[in-house]
Amino acid sequence: MTRPEQDTAGRAPAPVIQRLLGDPRVAQARLGKRIGRLPYFTRVESATGPITRMEGRDILNFGSNNYLGLANDPRVIAAAQEASARWGAGVTGSRLLNGNLALHEELEDALRRFYGRTGAMVFSTGYGANLGLMSSLLGRNDRAWVDDEMHASVLDGVWLARANMKRFNHNDPEHLLAQAKDDTASGLCVVEGVYSMRGDRAPLRRFLEVCRETRLALVVDEAHGLGTVGERGLGTVEEDGVVQDADFITITFSKSLGSCGGAIIGDKAQIEALRVLTRPFLFTAANTPASVAAALAALRILQEDPGLVAQLKERVRSLREALMARGLRPLPSDGPIVSVEVGADFDTLQAWRLLWNRGIYANPVIHPAVPAGRGLLRLSVMRTHEEQMVRTVADACADVFSDLQLSHEGRGKVAS
Repeated sequence: MTRPEQDTAGRAPAPVIQRLLGDPRVAQARLGKRIGRLPYFTRVESATGPITRMEGRDILNFGSNNYLGLANDPRVIAAAQEASARWGAGVTGSRLLNGNLALHEELEDALRRFYGRTGAMVFSTGYGANLGLMSSLLGRNDRAWVDDEMHASVLDGVWLARANMKRFNHNDPEHLLAQAKDDTASGLCVVEGVYSMRGDRAPLRRFLEVCRETRLALVVDEAHGLGTVGERGLGTVEEDGVVQDADFITITFSKSLGSCGGAIIGDKAQIEALRVLTRPFLFTAANTPASVAAALAALRILQEDPGLVAQLKERVRSLREALMARGLRPLPSDGPIVSVEVGADFDTLQAWRLLWNRGIYANPVIHPAVPAGRGLLRLSVMRTHEEQMVRTVADACADVFSDLQLSHEGRGKVAS
């Protein structure tokens, strides 16, 4: 029997700590650190751009969510610096008490106007926005209908509310309808405008119809859609014409806006109710002045120059075409995430390692983030990637599939 680890005083730790240390995921992480096999917690040593300093090397970065390149925009950086000089490094309090800056309210006003809605509520993180919305809207007897590939922030919010969670097949409004049409429990449906792993979009118009038929509130998470989908960059809600119809839209500032934070957008009455009920909003420190000012500056740049979205889409198109020209089959998507299915977790991690050895960073996605045996290489496109960079990563991906004898569709070896 394995002896329990001891703490610094030589005592056996409490059982809950023993369980923490004995979790198989902890053991896997320790092993990965020793043998250099797991591609997580990579040390970043510069600002995140097309070329990023990582682990002592200049790496071609196709793993960042800095989709519009605004995290590096001098205007955004200057706004953050000026806000820190004026308001301080932090607010040292919650929005409820001493941390409600005029800057927070200015950003909320800009967001509601951007989406043409009457209310907006800013959070310290996008995770907090989803956590707060779910845990405030739902009660023990309510039902949360969530897509099978829903982000953890929504799932955690449902669990926090102690509501009953039901899943429906990915991007399948008909499966939702079949399950929910005779259900008498009150509840909501949550989908993502652009899904974070595969990059595909939800058919929001049909989901809206199903929600109205089944009397469910519709929540759309536009974390990856903001700044990347729609003529003005509002997300899939704009593309599908449901900006005014979704009950709530959640966003994050940490992707296209190049900052940190999140928000819920909706109608004023609902937002004001959430403002006094949402524990992850009430009992945490407010966003730093720098992060709020940066998000506000980035939002204004996006509003003034929606052509940034078109430039990003052109880069995405170039990458998809380059991969297909080399025999690879990226999964269908309309947003900035271009994923290629590899297959087994081991093969996916090996593919990541081979790309890393070639000076390229991508995101390996393995179980449980995706179903077992459906591992992905996820390439995230930035507007600031150059055409030659796109060709370089496409060449490298083709070489990796060849080196690992993977079929061009992934999930299996090429017969020898």
